[in-house]
Amino acid sequence: MDSKIPIFKTLKDILEWFGLSSLEMISEDFILQEINKYHKDKLLKAGDNYKANFFTIFIINEGTATHFYNNQTLKLESPSIFITGPGHYRNYKLDHISQAYFICFTEKFLVTYCFLDIYKEFPFLLSESFIYTKIDPENYLILMNNISQIKQEIEGYSDQKMILIGNIIEFLLIKIKELFQNQLSTITEKNNNSLVVNTFYKDLEKYFKEMVNGKKPKQLRAGDFAELQFLNEDYFCRIIKTKTGRTPTAWINSRLLSEAKMLLTETSIPIAEIANTFQFTSSRYFNYYFKKQTTMTPTQYRKSLQQN
Repeated sequence: MDSKIPIFKTLKDILEWFGLSSLEMISEDFILQEINKYHKDKLLKAGDNYKANFFTIFIINEGTATHFYNNQTLKLESPSIFITGPGHYRNYKLDHISQAYFICFTEKFLVTYCFLDIYKEFPFLLSESFIYTKIDPENYLILMNNISQIKQEIEGYSDQKMILIGNIIEFLLIKIKELFQNQLSTITEKNNNSLVVNTFYKDLEKYFKEMVNGKKPKQLRAGDFAELQFLNEDYFCRIIKTKTGRTPTAWINSRLLSEAKMLLTETSIPIAEIANTFQFTSSRYFNYYFKKQTTMTPTQYRKSLQQN
C-alpha cells in the first residue's frame, strides 16, 4: 500500500484534509456537504487518491466528474448518483460542477439511527466496487426532496434530529435500492472475487507463519485484521461472513487449530511451548481450548496419533 495515500478513519479527518472546519459537523458519524461549500481549488484539480472508513453517496445535480479506477476512467454525468463504501480507494476529480452533494456516514450511524436490518435489506452496501447510475427526472426530484429534508433537520433545533435524519437516509437507501435493482446481480458477481477476503487470507497466512517461526506477534483478533485493512470491525466481519460463510473469528480459530495439530503431529515440541507459541496465557488454557475444539486434550491427541 502506498504510504502517501491519505487514509481517513473519521469524517473529521476528511474535513480537515479538505480544509473545512469540523464545526460544520452535526455528528462525528454524518455529514451532508454541498460541493459549493468546498474549497474549489482543492476539489476541482486532478483527483487525489484517498481511502476512507465510511460510506459516501455522491449526487451530481449539474456538471460532470471523472472517477479513476484500475487504470481506467469513468465519466460521471448529471443527474447521477455514485456510491462507495468503507475501505474503497477514491480518486475522482470534479470537472465542471455547478451543484452536487456528498452524503457521508459511518456504519455506526446506520446501526444507531436506521431500524431495518441494514445489510440484509441493502446488500449493495457490502459491494467492494463502486456503484454508479444516471437518474431519471422523477427519481431525481425524489432524491432532491430527501436532500432538502436532511438540510431542514440539520438547520433545525430538534433534539431528535439524528433519528429523523436516520429515517430519511433509510428511505433514501430504499430508493437507491430500486434504482440499482437491475445491477444487483452484477454487483454480486464482482464481489465473488473479494479484495477484503483475499487480503484477510494473506494477512492470516503471514500472521501464523510468523507465529510458528517464533516471532511471537501479539495475538490478533478479528478487529486487528480489520485494522490492517483500515476497516471498521463490524463492516469487515460482515464482508467476511457474507462472502465466505464463516466469521473472521471462525477462520482464525480454524487456522490456529490446524497449526497446533501440525506441531503436535510433526514435532516433539512440549505442549507448554506450543501453548506459548500461540500466545496462550497458560498450558491449562490451551488444553481447555484444544479440547473444546476437538474433544481431546493436546496430550490425548498426540498419543492417539502415536498409537495409530
